[in-house]
Amino acid sequence: MSSEHDAGELSDLFTDFLEKVKADNSLGVMEEVQRWTGDQPFLSQHLCDLILKHPDFVADGQEKVIIEQIIQENIIQDWENNTASIYLKEIISTILDDEERDKILNVYLQILQNRQVLINRSQEQEKLLKAGLVKEDNRTLQVSNAIYASIFSLEWVQQQLPDTAQPTPTNDSDQKDDPPRTPDKNQTTFVTRLGSGMLLLVLLIILIAYLFSRKYKNPAIADKRVTPTIESTISSDTDTKPSDKELFNNGKNHARNGDWLDMFGEFCRLSQDSIYFNDAKSKLDQWLELYENNIQIALETFQAEENDSCPVAEDILDSFPN
Repeated sequence: MSSEHDAGELSDLFTDFLEKVKADNSLGVMEEVQRWTGDQPFLSQHLCDLILKHPDFVADGQEKVIIEQIIQENIIQDWENNTASIYLKEIISTILDDEERDKILNVYLQILQNRQVLINRSQEQEKLLKAGLVKEDNRTLQVSNAIYASIFSLEWVQQQLPDTAQPTPTNDSDQKDDPPRTPDKNQTTFVTRLGSGMLLLVLLIILIAYLFSRKYKNPAIADKRVTPTIESTISSDTDTKPSDKELFNNGKNHARNGDWLDMFGEFCRLSQDSIYFNDAKSKLDQWLELYENNIQIALETFQAEENDSCPVAEDILDSFPN
């Protein structure tokens, strides 16, 4: 009954909108409204009002550009203080105020990553459906519309679940007494890059010191081997370390998108002496707690297709059920 009522309201809304909108292609503008709102009644009405108040005429072929500009400026950017803030806060507060918010957000994260989340009528799914954040689509769950997906995005979920969405390997004994911190994103990126650079420099200094110590212990081979070994090692370090970093970062990006098979394609190429090896193992352990079935399937598929070992995943193989 409610859906029929909403359909009737939308029909009246769009009929009136088509008569008033200043555009060469009124139907094209209306289709853009539907594409962004997913026919959600409040957002459809609100966006139509914003378009009618917009001073510029929508020329043919400019529908997508102008409508997106209106949405970005009036709804998405600074959404907590923008024109639809009250409505959007009401929707998301039902999730964030729930005692099981972390479980609900983890289910939403899987849906947001375009994974095929089948409807199983769990409490978490029912709460997402009741809030209107997701909808049923051919026996799967999808984010209700593009506006929700843009505001309550992967980055937003990471801010709500920093330990889950962006796990960082830590020493538990060192962290027990530390208060929780939410660092600035740019500051975190800078510190991470600075730390990685310093680590590489320290490793290089240690390596050179080791090679010189060997020279003095065995002078008979010093003239023949030490100098070229330093040069080749430095060259090798320069060549391989960016590659390892790229494998590590690519693997994390695949994981964020739910592409577990592609993630193993990157992580499994990391050697045990890579400085990124332990970080990759730690990431796998944390993801395993959330997506064990998917990771098991992806790892078994990888080994069957590649017929190769995966050093970074050796410790988790025993945890899988036979």
